[in-house]
Amino acid sequence: MEPFSLVPTIAVHPDKICIFNELVRHEPRKHFNHDKIKMPKDKNHNNKVSKQAFRKVSRALDYLIFLSSDKKLPPTANGKSLNFKISFLTLTLSSNQKHTDNEIKSKLLNQFFIEAKKKWNVKNYIWRAEKQANNNIHFHIICDKFIPWSELRDTWNRIQNKLGYVNQYRKEMLAFHKGGFKVRHDLIKKWDYKSQIKAYKTGCANDWHNPNSTDVHSIKLITNVKAYLMKYISKDDINLLIKGRLWGCNYELTDIPGGRIVVDSFITKELRKAYRDHKPKYYKGEYFTVVYLTPSQLASSGAWNVINDFALFLMDRFNYNWQYNT
Repeated sequence: MEPFSLVPTIAVHPDKICIFNELVRHEPRKHFNHDKIKMPKDKNHNNKVSKQAFRKVSRALDYLIFLSSDKKLPPTANGKSLNFKISFLTLTLSSNQKHTDNEIKSKLLNQFFIEAKKKWNVKNYIWRAEKQANNNIHFHIICDKFIPWSELRDTWNRIQNKLGYVNQYRKEMLAFHKGGFKVRHDLIKKWDYKSQIKAYKTGCANDWHNPNSTDVHSIKLITNVKAYLMKYISKDDINLLIKGRLWGCNYELTDIPGGRIVVDSFITKELRKAYRDHKPKYYKGEYFTVVYLTPSQLASSGAWNVINDFALFLMDRFNYNWQYNT
């Protein structure tokens, strides 16, 4: 018997299915002497997201959006209730960066995600590191839960002060406004006089202990949410280099294989009906074919074997009970 065979397989994802031949081994793998194998060195990304990383981020974002349930925010002051699905946040340092990028990520960003899981039940998230013009690192974060802006700022300020960034900010503000309010003329084009006065009064009221270090971006009017978010995650900047990883996500969103199903006559029959019903776009590569059929479209065509296996995959990988509509 041959040591392996090629088995026709499909992988179901939130926006498409991939069709390919999967290599199945019939003999156990040989054991290698790992002492003789040279591990590859870390690659220098030069602040550019590679094509492979772009595909990984894109897939992770597909799943994050798919798994995020529709929510309704509490009514605003005018009584309006807004629909909500995902959050888009930014975390910045409040004074000049004194620690390495990797130290900031390890001691501050990692702590933020630990607390976000406990406080706000955040399950799925993707982050992207960037440099500001002042060479400070900051982070864009996409997550699946609503986080009140005041709680977000309080939490991040406490965390970043583990390395003294809020204390340093307070020291600088007290020195700058020692004789009373002073205008930042270098920022007047982007930060008008009225806004600076308001910020000064707020800073005095909290004794400069609660800097404006976070932002919650509104995406409720964005028609193509994925394209909008991918712009932030995948853009290149070769001027201010970041040490270490450019992006990351929770473990469940890494290298997602999708719902794998071996193709048999029943699966083939279901897929053919879905093709006839929806006439999807497709891309044919040398070793695979991508068909842009969504799980909801498969369900509407009665592809029960396909979507049931996909639902089992979601439960096993994410502990998510997908309630599909027929």
